This record gives sequence, structure tokens and C-alpha cells, in this order.
Amino acid sequence: MRSKTLWTSNVLSTVYSAWLIWAFGGAVIRAGGADYIEALGASFKFAFQMLGLSSPAVNFLYAAVILLFLHIIAFVLGCLIGWISYAGKKSGGAKFAATLYLIGTICFPIFFIFGLPITIVGFIGGGKQKKLNSVEPVIG
Repeated sequence: MRSKTLWTSNVLSTVYSAWLIWAFGGAVIRAGGADYIEALGASFKFAFQMLGLSSPAVNFLYAAVILLFLHIIAFVLGCLIGWISYAGKKSGGAKFAATLYLIGTICFPIFFIFGLPITIVGFIGGGKQKKLNSVEPVIG
């Protein structure tokens, strides 16, 4: 038997990961990776010259972009591991996926309103899967 809570966590993380990839990765894919980064750098340089921002502001922006990509990577990997653990009835994998969701939420806390519920439901689902595994008789 599989945990319905774990299934819910996986569905939520799949929807959220798909939205992240669509919202932030779509422009990179449409423009082509290197061309997009070059155009983005040129537009940032123009914006910072126009606004008169200093180098620390640029460094802060770069750090925010890196944390955003870590957030996306953590959620996508957590989603994949969550589905694998759901299919294999592995509570440890489900808790590892929930830990990845937590790391992703900590990396980019602006989206905690989406990440925190997925994390909480993931940990609850991993615990319920462990309980279901201990009750279910092993045949064979």
C-alpha cells in the first residue's frame, strides 16, 4: 500500500517544479542558453549603468540568481526522487526528497509560501509510508 500523503506531496512538487521550469527556464530555452546569458548580462549592465548601481549591487543580484537556480534544481531533483520512492514504497527516499524541498526553500525563501507546504506534506508522507511498510505483510 502506498501513502496518499506522499502522492499528494509528489503531485504538488511536480506542479511547482513544472511552473519553475516554465517561468524561469523557458526564456533560457527559447533564446538558447549562451545567447540568453549574454543578452541578460548586457541588459543588466545597461540597467546598472542607467540606475547608477555599484558593483556590490551586481554581486547581490548574481547571488540571488544562483540561489534561484539552486532552488529550482533542489525541487526538480526532489520531485524525481519523490516519485521513485513512491513507486518503490521507500520511506527513506521520500524523506530525502522532502529534505531537498527544505533545502530548496531555504536557498530561495521568497517562495516559501509554495515550498514550505510541499516540504511539510513530504515529511508527513514519508512517515506514513514507513508506517504502512511496517504494517504490510511481506509475501514471498
